[in-house]
Amino acid sequence: MDTLDKEVTKPEYTPVPIWRCQNADCKAWVREELAASPNPGCPLCSGKMVRSYKHLPKLVKKAASTRKKKMDVLLH
Repeated sequence: MDTLDKEVTKPEYTPVPIWRCQNADCKAWVREELAASPNPGCPLCSGKMVRSYKHLPKLVKKAASTRKKKMDVLLH
């Protein structure tokens, strides 16, 4: 099969609220939903972080029951 024959699907992007480091030399950012506090500091340079948006592919959330079943199989 030729690689040109495969259909390439591009991920769907959506604006996601993030915290990004204000320091121009630092590239750190974190999703707002995963931030450790309501006003986090930069985990890399300890600088100030500001709210922003980043266009990211949509996350595919796996069901917790699937993970639990896999762990049950591994433990037994």
